[in-house]
Amino acid sequence: MSGSSMRPLEVQREAEGLAVVVRAAGELDQYTVPVLRTEIDAAFAAATPPSPVVVDLTGIDFFGSAGINELVIQHERATGGPVPLRIVAPQEKVLRPIALTGLDDVLDIYPELELALHCDRPALPRMTN
Repeated sequence: MSGSSMRPLEVQREAEGLAVVVRAAGELDQYTVPVLRTEIDAAFAAATPPSPVVVDLTGIDFFGSAGINELVIQHERATGGPVPLRIVAPQEKVLRPIALTGLDDVLDIYPELELALHCDRPALPRMTN
C-alpha cells in the first residue's frame, strides 16, 4: 500500500528512565519491518530488567501484516523473560488489524506512552464496532 502520501519508516530508540522506548513513524510493511526489528533487538540488549521495552506505534501511517508478525515474534521473545514488551497504539489503523487477528488479547497494548512506562498491568484499548 505504498503511495505518495506515505512516509518511509523512521525509528528512534531512547532511554526513558530504566525503560527503553522504540518510536516508529511512517509506513510499517514487509520492506520496512527490518528497521524496526533492528531497533527492538538493540532495545532488549540495552534494557534493565524488569523495566520494559516499549514500542510506540503512535506515528504509524500504515500497519501491514509484517508489522503484526514482528510484534508477535517480539512478544514471544519477551514472554517469560526478564524484560517485558509493551506496545503503544492509540490509533485505529494499528488497533484494528491487531483486534481482527485476536492479538489484542495477547499483546500488552496501551493507549499512551506514560501508561506503558508506569503501569504494572496492561491497559488494553478495545475496538468498538
